[in-house]
Amino acid sequence: DVRGMKCSAISDGSDWIINGSKHFISGAEHADFFIVFVATGVDETPRGPKKRITTFLVDRGTKGFEVRNGYNSVSHKGYKNCILDFDNCRLPKEAVLGEIDGGFAVMNEWLYATRITVAAFSVGRARRCFDYALNYAAERKQFGQAIGKFQGVGFQIADMITDIDAADLLTLKSAWMLDQGQPSNREIASAKVFASETLASVTDKTLQIFGGMGLMDDFPIERFWRDARVERIWDGTSEIQRHIISRELLRPLGA
Repeated sequence: DVRGMKCSAISDGSDWIINGSKHFISGAEHADFFIVFVATGVDETPRGPKKRITTFLVDRGTKGFEVRNGYNSVSHKGYKNCILDFDNCRLPKEAVLGEIDGGFAVMNEWLYATRITVAAFSVGRARRCFDYALNYAAERKQFGQAIGKFQGVGFQIADMITDIDAADLLTLKSAWMLDQGQPSNREIASAKVFASETLASVTDKTLQIFGGMGLMDDFPIERFWRDARVERIWDGTSEIQRHIISRELLRPLGA
């Protein structure tokens, strides 16, 4: 719910004053400036209040603005979670990026593009994880033969590569449509939800094929498994993607 954000700004003469906070901000410890979306007003609509969003450029060191450490995550430990705090942070009108109250369109355009990135990341990591599973299934022997020859393992191998290839094609199609300027909200949502859930399935199956070794942090499998979990959450949860897909299909029918 992008419009549900609590971080807000009010105009004060020619300036803007921001109050609130932003969580789960990666790379903030290194950034010199920040592109920040905040609520700058509310419109009353038949469906209830609807917040207006404006985009601001905030320099590190601005009075009333602080970057602090966030939460520790079990997933994607390679980057640091930060929190951005705004306490009566005063910005000049020149800090507004684009039009006042025009930030939602900017955010939406950026968000759909990042969902393709999540899908592409998911496909790439799923393929790497699959390579581990395939090689292990061919090398690991039980009851006198490679475990991949048992249907319980072999069928998982078949399902994994089928889903990975399908996710790859969905991702390429959505990226091509966006590049061509075609309406692609549904296709992007399909790619994001299918690729991220394929990654989750592939990492889980790979861990199962590796057995106990898959859970040891001496091997990369447990990291693939942990890191896969967040892909179904950030940049729009799987539930949100399914909502977008159904909405885009039903809207032309007047539903």
